[in-house]
Amino acid sequence: MSEVFTASVQYNDWKGTSAADDADDVSKLEYFREKGVPDGAHVVAIRAYYLSIDPGNISVRAVYADGEGFDSVNEQIQSTDTLQFKEIDIEVTLEEFFSLFKRFSVVLTRDGLGLDGREYEILNPNV
Repeated sequence: MSEVFTASVQYNDWKGTSAADDADDVSKLEYFREKGVPDGAHVVAIRAYYLSIDPGNISVRAVYADGEGFDSVNEQIQSTDTLQFKEIDIEVTLEEFFSLFKRFSVVLTRDGLGLDGREYEILNPNV
């Protein structure tokens, strides 16, 4: 089975990008090891999925590779055309998920309008 590093939901009415800064006092490595990622593995991606029928919780999938640290895993990724990773699913509260980050930003644009990555001028900057 294969996956793509692109967010997707059932209808994809809104699509976008996200960015996050690590929280200073939370080690992702330690956090995901406590949740089941094995020693000797490095998390390369985090997928998060929220479903409105389960408010307050979020499904998180940690995508990881065998290898000690960023440089080791990056070398593996750059040396192959066929990426292979392992995954582990965990359920966490929204508060726990967002506590992993110092800042978290999501931009969603209405699908079909061609706004992805486009610059725009703000007409009412004081609102």
